[in-house]
Amino acid sequence: MDIYARAPGQRTTIVHTLNGDSTTVIDGRNAWIAAPEAEKPVPLLEITGQDLDGVKLEASLVFPGGIKSVATKWRVGPSALIDDKEALTVQGTTAAGATVTLCFDAESGLLTRLIRFSDSPVGRLVTRVDYQDYREVAGVKMPFHWTVSWLSGRSVFELSNVQPNVAIDAARFAKPAPAPRK
Repeated sequence: MDIYARAPGQRTTIVHTLNGDSTTVIDGRNAWIAAPEAEKPVPLLEITGQDLDGVKLEASLVFPGGIKSVATKWRVGPSALIDDKEALTVQGTTAAGATVTLCFDAESGLLTRLIRFSDSPVGRLVTRVDYQDYREVAGVKMPFHWTVSWLSGRSVFELSNVQPNVAIDAARFAKPAPAPRK
């Protein structure tokens, strides 16, 4: 897996699978997924609506300085227990009307969980991201392990190396080419 991130809200994730590369790009305004047909029904899918707000939010969390601007109507929720540790919760609403809940470890203040809800024709869909293994990188604590869970699956991501402040070609954040068909 390769991840490229640049503020504000730009992120490209390339997952190398046995079926070919699956690429997700957020350019700050738009987002796409280019994936092999074994993983997605179309070779290039534009992400829209509340799903777009969700991936924009996730990309913004790489550089959390602007976290307040990714949603409105922020409100403090009740504390929760996550892995037997107290977490403080805040909830907001994205531009497209989706609900997002952020859970922060009460002791360290680090983000431990993101839960985002989006409406669909079949009902409300939930995506949950659990962040772990924070390490300091150039003076900033970053999660090196996170798990994304959704209705029909789960993906686990683990970083082995982070290179901060590296120049990234703007083409990395452009609309990807459709995945090749087999």
